[in-house]
Amino acid sequence: MPLPRRNPFYPLLGIVGVVFTITAASYCLSVLRSVRPETAADRGSHPLERIMDRHGTAILTAELAMLAIATFGAIALDQAADERTKADRAEKQARLQSNAESEPDDGRGAP
Repeated sequence: MPLPRRNPFYPLLGIVGVVFTITAASYCLSVLRSVRPETAADRGSHPLERIMDRHGTAILTAELAMLAIATFGAIALDQAADERTKADRAEKQARLQSNAESEPDDGRGAP
C-alpha cells in the first residue's frame, strides 16, 4: 500500500500560526503601551511598536485570512484524499469479489 501523500497546507498552517501568534502578542503589547503612555515615555518606541501602531490591524487581518484559507485548503485536500482512498478500496474489493466469482470451484474446498 502506498504511503499517503502529505498535505502541503499543514506546514503552511504551522508557519502562519506562529507568525500570527507573534503578531498578536506584539499588537497587544502596542495597545497596552498606548493605554499607559508613561511606560513608553522613558524610552523611545521600538520600530516594531510603530509598525503595529500604524498597520497592526491590517497585518492581523491578513494573517487571519491566510489562516482561514490554509485551514479550508487542508480540510478540502484531506477530504479529497479520503474519498480517493475509499474509491480505491471499493474498486479493489470489487476486483477481488469479481475474481472470486470467476474462479471455478473444483469441489475440493479451500486449500
